[in-house]
Amino acid sequence: MAQGDDQRGTARIATISALIVVAAFVAGKAERDAILLGHFDIKLLPIFIGISAVTSLPIILLTGRLMARFGPARLTPALNAVSGGLAAGEWLFLPHYPRLIAVVVFFHLALSGAVLVSGFWSIVNERFDVQSAKRHISRIGIGATLGGILGGLIAERSAVYLPRDMILLVLAALQIGCAVTLYLFGNGGRRAPNAAPPPGTLLALRVALRSPLLRNLGVIVVLGAIAAGAMDYVFKADVVAAPSHHGLLRSLAIFYTFTSVITAIFQAIVCGPLLTRLGAPRSVASLPVAITGFSVFALALRIHGVAAIARGAESVTRNSLYRAGYELIYAPLPEDHKRPAKVVLDVGADRLGDLLGAQLVGLIVYATVDPRSGLLIASICVGVIATMVALRLPRSYTRALEDSLLTRAQDSPHTPPPAEDTPPWLTLDGIPSFGQAAEFTPLSTWFRDRRSPRKPSRGAPAIKPPPHLTPPPRSANGIVDLIADLRSGDPTRIRRALAVELAGVAPRCTGMLLDVLLDPQRDLAIRRRLPAILLAGEPSLAAWGLWRALGDPSFDVRYRSGAVLARLASDGHLREISTDDVFEAVRRELQAGGIAQAGERLLDDLTDSGDHTDQPLVRKADPGLTHVFTVLSLALPAEPLRIALHAVQTDDADLRGTALEYLESVLPADLRAQLWPLISGDTAGDTAAEAPPAPTPTEPAETRAPRSHDELLAELRLSYPTILEKLRHGVKPA
Repeated sequence: MAQGDDQRGTARIATISALIVVAAFVAGKAERDAILLGHFDIKLLPIFIGISAVTSLPIILLTGRLMARFGPARLTPALNAVSGGLAAGEWLFLPHYPRLIAVVVFFHLALSGAVLVSGFWSIVNERFDVQSAKRHISRIGIGATLGGILGGLIAERSAVYLPRDMILLVLAALQIGCAVTLYLFGNGGRRAPNAAPPPGTLLALRVALRSPLLRNLGVIVVLGAIAAGAMDYVFKADVVAAPSHHGLLRSLAIFYTFTSVITAIFQAIVCGPLLTRLGAPRSVASLPVAITGFSVFALALRIHGVAAIARGAESVTRNSLYRAGYELIYAPLPEDHKRPAKVVLDVGADRLGDLLGAQLVGLIVYATVDPRSGLLIASICVGVIATMVALRLPRSYTRALEDSLLTRAQDSPHTPPPAEDTPPWLTLDGIPSFGQAAEFTPLSTWFRDRRSPRKPSRGAPAIKPPPHLTPPPRSANGIVDLIADLRSGDPTRIRRALAVELAGVAPRCTGMLLDVLLDPQRDLAIRRRLPAILLAGEPSLAAWGLWRALGDPSFDVRYRSGAVLARLASDGHLREISTDDVFEAVRRELQAGGIAQAGERLLDDLTDSGDHTDQPLVRKADPGLTHVFTVLSLALPAEPLRIALHAVQTDDADLRGTALEYLESVLPADLRAQLWPLISGDTAGDTAAEAPPAPTPTEPAETRAPRSHDELLAELRLSYPTILEKLRHGVKPA
């Protein structure tokens, strides 16, 4: 992927590539429609669209397989060159077999246009990580929009100044130019060819069907194509019926040019702020909303030109806000899933929608007296259904980001596992962790459902006391051993003996311990050691007191209280605290300032168990940032937060970008603005200004087959020490 300063140059090449690719696509679309409607009746259009969709499906599936094998950076330039050669050959034979070649041109351009545009966007997805793509997508989108204007002008001027159908040679030249620019664009970030066998067609379909994100996206693509087909027929029927001195090619070229100009204005003025405000999933929902609204508009006003307005509005939305959100949706997906699935959805789902739309259009055209009204009503109904599906995208998008964090965290080479005697209850900082290392709990259980909290058993310790608070074996005369510890003069033995005895009585004296913890007049050296003791106390009362301790003036106390509270909350003992309360606590912490000033003191006695495995890493970590993520784990899934905390401290652009994108998707905008300065690096800083508001955290989506969260977490926790080892030694992850 492009990184650092190279991203600017890569983005410029991507913008130029977008301009040429879309110019060829728009000019080809105008010629495709004009040459077919110039030789056949408009009522045959649904039949040709249906045949085109059926014949294209096996080619699309083959393209998806080749894309997974060779990658878009190698395959897409070659496909452009082949398409350009076909266009030149069609121009040679068109005068001799006009009707046959008209059909060949229609099928060729109907298939190749969508495949080549999808290939370009696949290269964009692989050349940029999540955050870089978000920064540069608007510029690339403007290039694509200008390409639409250029393509329309090329088609319109060709109709005026060149002999009929000479535009096929112009298309051939454009597609050869596409091959060159895409080769330059993709070559800078080319990966080695995939040594493993490419995934089969069934695997690509299975990947798309298994993922809730891809499944919802595929339904939206299919429904959008059906509705667009209905609107497109109404528009072209008006164009054919209307008296015109320009000819079909020029009329369609003028329409495409005009809509491209409007798209450019929308892209420059409205699209960027809307994408920032709505986020990628909600931006995708803009297309079905536009289809529904403008279909109602066209149905209500039966005047000349209203169908062109409705079709143009759909085109503007599709090529600006929807396209930007749609491409960003793919960013968190694993590459081996993204390559085949993207082609299947980009083109295969679109072709399936064309097929179903053609059948719907044909049925309405041949079976109703007023096809125009019937088609617009059908478009409205399909748009409403697509809007309902789009409302599910934010939740499935957040889940995909979580999966991406968990999966990418495993991708570095294996290193020796940590010592078996490492206390599993300690985190990197030696404090109680978000979850037990040997406890393969599904991720969904870490997301705390406020409406149905777990019922803790009252009066029992929340969890097993930590090892260094477990009473060691004593002789029959235990008091003698205790006195020996207290009189030893060794501070470590004295603190340990006192802590062990206090932990033993903590369930009966939880309230008294909390009184001392919450009293700022008491000695800080005592108060900051009490949270670990309270871990063995009465859980519900301890959780209440530790929650109050998050507002203590001492960062030491807040830090340790938050760590223990996270453990109690994971056991369901923090039931009355809402997500908003947790976010407010984080806001207070971020506004406090100087939260890491006690960082070195935090290290004094956090590893009393005698384990020092993670101490070098602890000293590199920011205690303030660690504490913020700990408090966030009271409301959000803890495991992705832990991965994100370490990911933002690495140089791995993929993992870091996914972590930042995940945080954007689950945190409120004002909280992100406060948190981003703590996350060092240009990526975080650049993103802060453009971070879109995140969807409100929701309940986990339905259980997913067969790669469940249980399996993901099991694999993650078995390989997670690898990332820690890389961070300890300052090694850039592979």
